[in-house]
Amino acid sequence: MRPRPALLGMNNPISSDQRLALWPAPEGCTGWRIWKMLNERTGATRSQYTKRFLRLNACSDRVWSRPSRERVAELLTQLRGHEVVVFGESVRRALGIPKELMLPHRDEVHDITWRQLPHPSGRCLWYNDDLNSALASKLLADLYNGE
Repeated sequence: MRPRPALLGMNNPISSDQRLALWPAPEGCTGWRIWKMLNERTGATRSQYTKRFLRLNACSDRVWSRPSRERVAELLTQLRGHEVVVFGESVRRALGIPKELMLPHRDEVHDITWRQLPHPSGRCLWYNDDLNSALASKLLADLYNGE
């Protein structure tokens, strides 16, 4: 059985509780934006979103700071065998993944398939382009559906 697909964000400015990583509330937060992209394509509820995806943040603090080597090693162990969407350049750099190896790239050492999307904050204009938004929602829907 394949492990759940994983979503990896930066940090949760509302809570340091990792169980709330990329949580789909409050409205307008990063987890809510990710869920909305998925919902628009699949009709997935918030509950289905939280159960289907392993949701993690690279930093467990409420303020973004580069994760410690221990945290990165912990993430690589936890993500073994998963297909992982990395949200944003900061997270990719924190993990030490070369940019040219992102779409998609199977890390043979850690048995992880990496994918990357821009961080879905309200400040990221990439998602304002309909084609980009459709590509992101398709990737999320494919992972949600096990494709």
